[in-house]
Parts: sequence; structure tokens; C-alpha cells
Amino acid sequence: MEQTNLNMMKNKSQKNISDGWQEIRVDDVFNFLRTYAISRENLINNTNNNVGIGNIHYGDIYSTYNSSNIDLRNVSVPLVKDNEFSPNEEDFLNDGDLIMADVSEDYEGIGVTVSIHGIEDKKVVGGLHTFVLRDVNKKTNERYRQYIFRNPEIRNKLKKIANGVSVYGISKNNLAKLLINLPPLPEQGRIVAVLEVWDEMVEKLARKIEIKKNIKKGLMQELLSGKKRLAGFKEEWKNIQIGKLLDYEQPTNYIVKSTDYDKKNETPVLTAGKTFILGYTNETDGIFPAEKLPVIIFDDFTTANKFVSFPFKVKSSAMKILKNKNDSISDVNFVYESIQLIKFKVGEHKRNYLSEYQFLDLKIPSIKEQKAIADILVTADREIEKLEEKLRIIKEQKKYLLNNLITGNIRTPENMK
Repeated sequence: MEQTNLNMMKNKSQKNISDGWQEIRVDDVFNFLRTYAISRENLINNTNNNVGIGNIHYGDIYSTYNSSNIDLRNVSVPLVKDNEFSPNEEDFLNDGDLIMADVSEDYEGIGVTVSIHGIEDKKVVGGLHTFVLRDVNKKTNERYRQYIFRNPEIRNKLKKIANGVSVYGISKNNLAKLLINLPPLPEQGRIVAVLEVWDEMVEKLARKIEIKKNIKKGLMQELLSGKKRLAGFKEEWKNIQIGKLLDYEQPTNYIVKSTDYDKKNETPVLTAGKTFILGYTNETDGIFPAEKLPVIIFDDFTTANKFVSFPFKVKSSAMKILKNKNDSISDVNFVYESIQLIKFKVGEHKRNYLSEYQFLDLKIPSIKEQKAIADILVTADREIEKLEEKLRIIKEQKKYLLNNLITGNIRTPENMK
């Protein structure tokens, strides 16, 4: 399906991008509504917005609304605590209005914009460090607006007009004068139709991944606790301290030679954090060998941990490599999955995993049952990983389409259905 839609579109040369398109100032398209700078402590979170007045704080644009298109029927907006707060009627948000954060701590966050929908009877205004933009003359498709300030050329322009040192800001005057390229309304509609196909696929896959993760979490809670036993296993489980199951090594220092894999840099450099693979190296010293795998890498500062079954190097400043003391007693994968259910607390010292956690008990069955349970959880992990890889590819496809459709590098055919 993805390839069919990609083939529907025609490539155009740079000189033809402006055919039928209009270069126009932001303030010739959008009016700026008044916003109301209500501090976070004067807002109430987690409300249904059926009563009171909502106020969208710039921080919510970055952290709460993980989308460029917000439906207020599905998410809540913080309410103003002051019952006497009475903004002007014309400043209440309408469907299709854009809210832009006018400050950011980094260049990537400059001018991040969300499109508002699902207002219905709700009363909501823009908040601290935001601009609210409204297309009163209907020069833009309501669904297309969310993409205007995601155009890579416009993103670069926003970065150029930002000023500041530790915090970057955009002035209303500079934003108003910014030139944007708009396709005709029919083409805007066609662009939206294409991008929404990918949006729908992203949403469906994200929901499926979340369901799979919840299923695995349920399996972990039942299988790793012994509440649910696998067929053929009746032996009583035993409590044993983590320190009696695992030993540790302090890894050697790492050097990231390349952020990309290649034949000269084949060995991954790992961290237990979200990034996991920091990069790759060609160093041969300090590689944890295949014959000693699998192991767990553990970050003493964050208590993050990863199960590793391939040769690697690892960031060493706060890391430990945890390995089995006795393969006849415990399975590393089972222990790793069990650790995920432990609520680790980063204490005052934060380091020395064994000294802090070696006395915690794990409830373990026979080694044979451990391996059987681990196999089930590994299968669940692989299903999730395949879905996440598919999601990554679809997001890359959408990014490619987004960057090229809204710049005119790819034109949609007029007869597209």
C-alpha cells in the first residue's frame, strides 16, 4: 500500500516548485490572537474541560501533547484556578487554530506548533509563551495547517529568527514577517490525504505495540511470580538473593568511533539508558565475548538495565556487566525479566549495584522452568521489536513525504483520488 501511494506522485524539479504556489507572509495568512500568561501553579491538571476555562501552557506543547494534531475530545487541558478569570470572547480557540511555543531550550524545539480540534463547547485560550494563529480568510486547509511550520525550510527560517543564549525565543514581529510557501487549496487537500494515510498507519501500529506491551506485562506479573504455572511444572519455587545469582564485571573504557555501523566499526558500544546503542567501534580490547553471553548491563546512576546476547563494548563510568554465577541455578534472561518488576530506588550513593541490591530476594523455580518462562517472554519481545521496526520504517516514509510534499519537491497529481 505504501509503495502504491508513493508511485502515484510525480517528482518535479526545483524550478517548478512554485507552479501555482504562493509565497506569502505569515501575517497575511494568520491573525494573532491574544494569549494569557497563566503560571503553572495557577493551573489545575487532569480535568475534563467541561467547565471552567482551559489554558494551554507552552510546556504542554512539548511534553503533554505528543502530536501535531490535538483532539480535545481525547486529551485534557489545564484549567485556570481563578474563577474570576474572564478572557475576551474572541480569544477562545476554534477548531483549526494553531498554537506555537515561542520559547525553547534548544533549536529543535523552536516554533513547535500544534493544531487544535474537538473544541465543541469547551472554552480554551493560549497560555504562557505561546502564539495563537487563526486563518480567518480560509487560505489554508484546516488539516494542512499542522504541517506548515513543520516544513524543513520553514524550520530553518524559525531557527534563524530565534534569539537568546540558554533559552531561545521568537518575537511576534519576526514571525509575522516570515515568508511561507502555500500550495493552492485543492493541492493542500491532496497533500493532507496522502499524509493522513501514513498518520493512520502510525496510530494503528502504536496502539498495537501498546497492546502487545500490556500483554507482555501481564504475562510477566503472572509467570515471574509463580501465580500462573506452565504445564508440566509443579516444583516449589525458592527465594534466593540476587547476589547469589549474579556476579559483576566493571567494563573497560569505550570509544565511539562512528555513530553508524560499517565494516570498519562493527562492535556496538552500549549504554543501559534509552539510547542503548551509542555507536560503534573498531577497538578489539575490552569486547565482551560471545562465549560469555548473555549478560545484563546495569547503570548504577539510573538503575536502567538491558539484556544483551551479542558481543559488545559498554560505557563504563557507571556501568556493571552482570553475569550468572551458576548456570545450573539461574537463567540470565529469567533474572533480567524478574528485575524489571523490582522498583529500584536510586539511593544516596547511587553506585555499586551488588552492594545495594545483592540482598534483594527473587522467587525462582527450577532452571528448566525458568528457561521455559524466559522463552515465552522472549517471543513476546520479538513480536514487539518487529512491530517497532515496522513503525520506524513507516515514520521514516512519512517524514520523507512530509518534507517533500510541503516543499513542492513532490507534487500530487490533480486526478488523485
